Amino acid sequence: MKNPIPVVFESTGSKVRGLFYKASGAGPFPTVVLCQGFPGNNRDVLGLGERLMKEGFNALAFNYQGTWGSEGTFSMANSVEDVVAAIHYVKSAVVVQEFNVDLSSIAVIGASFGGGMALRGSLNDPAAGRVIYIAGGDFGELGRMMQQSTDFRRAIEKGIDQGISASGFKASKAEDLIAEMLANVDKYDLAKHARQLSRKDIFLIGGWRDQTNPIEHHMLPLLRALQKHGAKRVQVEVFDTDHSFANVRSQLADRIASWLKRNSARTGAGDGGGK
Repeated sequence: MKNPIPVVFESTGSKVRGLFYKASGAGPFPTVVLCQGFPGNNRDVLGLGERLMKEGFNALAFNYQGTWGSEGTFSMANSVEDVVAAIHYVKSAVVVQEFNVDLSSIAVIGASFGGGMALRGSLNDPAAGRVIYIAGGDFGELGRMMQQSTDFRRAIEKGIDQGISASGFKASKAEDLIAEMLANVDKYDLAKHARQLSRKDIFLIGGWRDQTNPIEHHMLPLLRALQKHGAKRVQVEVFDTDHSFANVRSQLADRIASWLKRNSARTGAGDGGGK
């Protein structure tokens, strides 16, 4: 098995670190951007980079600004920009040549925090016509839940501060990150962007026992909003698992690889393909 290749790209003036899982063969290869959860790690995302590389896909896993050695400061706004920068990076002439990227087949996959970031970031680049949302968070909904319950907000603050402290992030305190979220509820509300998202190929994946991002608060409202706007290329799968997907990692990877292969066959997928 080949080792991933360390890479660096720029996002809002900061150097963002990542690992590029390069497919073997002649190519060109469909290419996937993998978005970490919170606090994430400096390796793979649910083992998908390594698995997809075996399946004939390039995959880039990266770390948001201020996390795991990336420069800058971690924030909601910066994380969205990092997703956009990662998409632009895999489309750049140097990367297309070095890693044999198929510009007509670019996808974004995010888990947990990264699920919301993947969908929100994909809105800024029509090349990201395919998005996979794994136990993602809708931060508009999360913001409203915090507005409605002081105890819930305190619990979220505690979890964020623990994640920042344990991982050595360069980030504001949880109080400031939450204030950013609450000041931009509509901006981060995925359901409010459903009309634009409805033109993409989307795979929504959840866990029946997920207590971190319960599907009834995050995934199902988004699905209904997409259906309301006539989305025709949305697949949904819910596993008997919790937020970690620890007991179904192999099945999860199987489903994702299968979905990507089916949708990679359509060039110019989603709302603009490689244009």
